[in-house]
Amino acid sequence: MHHSTRLLAAIAATLALPLASGCKTTEQGQAKLAPGQFEWQPERSPSGPVLVVVSIDDQMAYVYRNGVQIARSTVSTGRPGKETPTGVFTVLERKVEHESSIYRGAQMPYMQRLTWGGIAMHAGDLPGYPASAGCVRLPYAFSEKVYGVMAKGGTVVITKKGAAPSQSARPANILLASRATRAEDRAVPDPAGTVVWEPHKSTTGPFSVLLSYADKTVYVWRNGVQIGQAPIEIVPGTTPPEGVFMMLAGTEPPDPRFPGVQLHPWATLSLKGGTGGNRPVGGIRDSVRFPREIQKKANALFTPGTIVLATRESSNNATRSSGDFTIMRPEG
Repeated sequence: MHHSTRLLAAIAATLALPLASGCKTTEQGQAKLAPGQFEWQPERSPSGPVLVVVSIDDQMAYVYRNGVQIARSTVSTGRPGKETPTGVFTVLERKVEHESSIYRGAQMPYMQRLTWGGIAMHAGDLPGYPASAGCVRLPYAFSEKVYGVMAKGGTVVITKKGAAPSQSARPANILLASRATRAEDRAVPDPAGTVVWEPHKSTTGPFSVLLSYADKTVYVWRNGVQIGQAPIEIVPGTTPPEGVFMMLAGTEPPDPRFPGVQLHPWATLSLKGGTGGNRPVGGIRDSVRFPREIQKKANALFTPGTIVLATRESSNNATRSSGDFTIMRPEG
């Protein structure tokens, strides 16, 4: 997955004050915040995996823990000509005190690097409009708090339009569970091609999966190292949905169709704005076929915090046709 960092005006950002009910709202229906304002309510979800979603159109960042919004803040993203890339990123490096190697002397407190090419989240000036050289600037106090709840390998999604995760009604770890429980599934042959499985290359760390419909390939990563790859087939006449899926803490009731499989709730996030909705999980399950070998091996590694990214973009440089969406690829 593809991970392809500026100026701090050290100001203590204030917490957002209650706003009148008649004030303007964001796409997510929440009261607008003034530049530098933020809200922080970690008690709403005390534990679980963390997901940060940045909306360029809203100039806002939203923090979700175990699928529940615990914070939001104004941000400043890239100015014209230096736009912040959209896509799905993981945190590659973290430093409380950091000086930019590209813009000498530019201080970037609470830096969380998203690409090796210079894109990061960090504390910085928030004038109320896109003004950075590509990074996501956060209020100083908010950047410190976000730094405290995230870790290396954490997931950050940057979209044009505001997007909010919704909990899936059909747990997504079935995405890679064996479909051989039904006669019609047993009749579908494995996708043709080589299955690569090398878990010894990375034995610990965050686990993530990329489904590239363009490549017709599923890629498996652990701690930024690719440990698996296999062909997939798309069922003729179907259009599998795109989105980001995160496994949450907690358990779901057993499903008799999948004996012995521990089910977990998942959050689904649309990459096109709005909410993920419930159907994307079932849509992938109904539209995509995986080799049974990779199903069994990958499914055993799913734990809370696991990310599945399903996209029509290509992750293969030889077939990639557009550069406006960044796919997680830590070694990129």
